[in-house]
Amino acid sequence: MIEHFFVHTPVVARLRGGPLGPYLDDLAMILHQQGYAPSSIQRCLRTGDRFGRWLQGQGYDVTQIDAVAIQHYVSGLERYRSGHLPKAAQGLKHVVGLLRQRGLLIDQQSPTPIDQWLMEYDVHLAQVAGCALSTRQSYGRMARRFLTSCCGTERPNWQAVTAPMITAFVTREAAKCQGYGRKTPSIAVRSFLRFLVFRGEIRPGLEAAAPTPPQWKHAALPPRLTSEEVERVLVVYPGDTATSRRNRAMLLLLARLGLRAQEVVALCLDDIDWYASRIGIRPGKTRQARHLPLTQEVGQALAAYLQDGRPQSESRRVFLQCPPPFRPCTVNGTIRWMVRQAFQSAGIAIRPRSGSHMLRHSAASHMLNRGASFKEVADVLGHQSLQTTGIYAKLELDALADVALPWLGGAQ
Repeated sequence: MIEHFFVHTPVVARLRGGPLGPYLDDLAMILHQQGYAPSSIQRCLRTGDRFGRWLQGQGYDVTQIDAVAIQHYVSGLERYRSGHLPKAAQGLKHVVGLLRQRGLLIDQQSPTPIDQWLMEYDVHLAQVAGCALSTRQSYGRMARRFLTSCCGTERPNWQAVTAPMITAFVTREAAKCQGYGRKTPSIAVRSFLRFLVFRGEIRPGLEAAAPTPPQWKHAALPPRLTSEEVERVLVVYPGDTATSRRNRAMLLLLARLGLRAQEVVALCLDDIDWYASRIGIRPGKTRQARHLPLTQEVGQALAAYLQDGRPQSESRRVFLQCPPPFRPCTVNGTIRWMVRQAFQSAGIAIRPRSGSHMLRHSAASHMLNRGASFKEVADVLGHQSLQTTGIYAKLELDALADVALPWLGGAQ
């Protein structure tokens, strides 16, 4: 397999003759199947050869590599002035991944007591509470900070956890957050304490010590864009490149149908019914599936991307990353970055909560402006309660002004 990427026979012979030579053909095949460019594969193979020869020179057994040896190798490399690693380390993660897959990498670090509890908590969230991956990750990060604050690095002593400790931690964490995020520390800590109650480690009722900060749902207007601003955002990607076709299709799903970012990245090829002109949205945050009409504008953008922009892949997800290895797009790595770039290109000021959810708020408010009822908007957005949809009533300032009763004392 190496011969496909190196023309000169001496180079091929040198790579195969190195300490990790028996594994480089497999590495080249894996990277090729994942869609990496030939230049990237060449760089990884050279890195594998350098790393193997360094191991041999340092007296390491190449059949028993540990994390200490990898860290020793990386720390000995001179970084560029920008802080990036040199070519001798580029692609090392692929080499290490192959060695771990072949059983040559020894993981000497055993999980700490806190790690063990967090792993059990994650299993509880997945199998008992049925939480989504993003929720489990968010709760897990907060639970780790809570355990570190209470126990440090020692084995947790649950009998030593008191209500004042819980209250102080939640209050301190909530002070760092803004908006609806102020409730996250309380919700996450309560969830973890309920898990401990479930396990019999603490007494029931201690979870109530996590205070919930006051949150007035209708105190402020949710951020949204005007119709003109939305149209400026949608014309940011007019090109015929794969990235432009993909980004335009995702923006239209966010702005026209009001989808959540997670619903966009979870969309699969089987969810699009071209004959019935509708899109199936899988159960997500509300655990309820729904179907939305596939408008001509959105359908044309999706068809353009699927026909001329989407790379070949075994994944059934609609939207894939453009650089190889063409993995499915993610909310943090693709959607948020893409939306913020679109806002900047459209000349829209980046606000603290600017992002894909602002397009969802805008879609809802525009539907209400065009005469849609709260029930219709709730069905499109997938709200379980009309009270959630009621947030958007605050955006109907013109309509509310028309039905407002005159002030008894005259015009003021």
